[in-house]
Amino acid sequence: MFLFIALALLSLNVAFFILKLVAPYSEMMNSFKTVNGFWKAQGACLACVLLFVFLHYSGEERVKWHTSPDYVSEGNLYLGDEKGSIEYNSFVVKEKNYETNLILPDKAIGADEVRLLFTHDGDGKKEPIALPHSREKKQPVTLWFPDSGQWRMDIEINGSVYSSVVLPVKEK
Repeated sequence: MFLFIALALLSLNVAFFILKLVAPYSEMMNSFKTVNGFWKAQGACLACVLLFVFLHYSGEERVKWHTSPDYVSEGNLYLGDEKGSIEYNSFVVKEKNYETNLILPDKAIGADEVRLLFTHDGDGKKEPIALPHSREKKQPVTLWFPDSGQWRMDIEINGSVYSSVVLPVKEK
């Protein structure tokens, strides 16, 4: 959304600049009281373009940390989607083993290397967990989180991240 607004403002900026070159004494250009008024308006418009571009990309970064959507299948609650999900029938608590099932994407079945990469919102990563070579979509895993907050679990297949699941971890 912010990117579209920035594009609209940039096109307006370009249109006025072309108008300044093509018809500097037109009625439209005479609406600016002084020559400096035109350049100040151009500068303000360009500053707004840069602001909206910044807002777009900073907001895009925060979207990566929203808790993944949940769904119910066979009486179990899952976080994630068809590209990968985790069974989430109880709260995940910090510094406590959490035994659950991981639903792998179809691409991971029979892959040479499947790893889980964990990142805490804001302050770093945890050692990755390598999953055993499997032919099944449902994998039992035991997870342990040292801190509470939002954690992103990336499913890496053969060296490239395929999907992510963001889950909340509660205090004790």
